Amino acid sequence: MIQINEYIYVSIEKNVVVSKTSCAINQDDGYFYLLYEINSDDCLFELIESGASFQIKIDKRYFEKYNEKFEVYIDTQEICCNTQSKLLDLLNCKLKGIQKKIMFESIVLYLLHQTQKNNLIFQLDCSNCTFLQSPLQIDLIKAAKTYILENLSSNLTIPIIASKVGTNQCYLKKGFKEVYKQTIFDFIKENRMVRSRHLIEHSEKNMTEISMEMGYASLSSFSQSYKSYFGVSPKAHVNSIFPDSLKGFSES
Repeated sequence: MIQINEYIYVSIEKNVVVSKTSCAINQDDGYFYLLYEINSDDCLFELIESGASFQIKIDKRYFEKYNEKFEVYIDTQEICCNTQSKLLDLLNCKLKGIQKKIMFESIVLYLLHQTQKNNLIFQLDCSNCTFLQSPLQIDLIKAAKTYILENLSSNLTIPIIASKVGTNQCYLKKGFKEVYKQTIFDFIKENRMVRSRHLIEHSEKNMTEISMEMGYASLSSFSQSYKSYFGVSPKAHVNSIFPDSLKGFSES
């Protein structure tokens, strides 16, 4: 394991056999443990040729500076698009020295936060919540999330998603917002944008290919959406990363 600082340790293994992309969270008296595994077949970004494993150990003393008790929800869960993006940033990091350590520390804290956000559905504590009283309906909301992530390149509308998972539109919209704390539209846009950014930075696909893969009818609508979300156009993003070469990216 690489020691990032006094409290955080990270180990990354490439080219390993992984049966399923997932995250396992555990703890003992002294440490929190995060174990991530990515299978190349179901990696949302399709940018790795074989499996990868990530082990993170965080000393609980790290959180003493906040003067508040910090707890994690211990379980096994799927890995969302944002989490996969950060894990691939760790995997592809070319930085060295203190810059690498700063980057790793920030990503580790983000990942820890994201594990709790992803399990918000299990942390809700409301005796009047109809969704918690109906596990079957919760499963339908989770199925809607899975369907969206697996079909980002498709025409995703509330009626289509509701039909696919077997629930009505009103329940889907209300349930998704209550469980995941964001609208379906915002969730779709977030995942399309995060995935687009990663493809721009780490693949050889051009802007037209990426926009089509993310389900946009035209390059202009993709560029407008990208700029609205990140505050910079896709072309400007490329130029900021690769100032001497577009590396195969173009907006035409």
